[in-house]
Amino acid sequence: MVKNSFTLLETLISITFLSIVISGFLYSSYHEKTNQENFMILNDLENRFDTKNYTNFSKTNQNLQIVKNKETTENLAVSKYQFENENIKLFKYEK
Repeated sequence: MVKNSFTLLETLISITFLSIVISGFLYSSYHEKTNQENFMILNDLENRFDTKNYTNFSKTNQNLQIVKNKETTENLAVSKYQFENENIKLFKYEK
């Protein structure tokens, strides 16, 4: 006798496997809302760095000391631009 249709057990196993695969795609980090928001924020911050628009950054002035070849020291006055939220902490030094 030739079998032409799925049995109930094969159908349940197929549905279970399919639901596991679909739920894996739904809960993957690629589609996670937080990652998408962080990507958008980082993209916006990169554009602000490129255009030197530091309106969303806090600015502090600092002095850095650089030692060259273990002999010469150089003091630099720099500005530190910083952005921080619950997921991202980013800073940039600019002379």
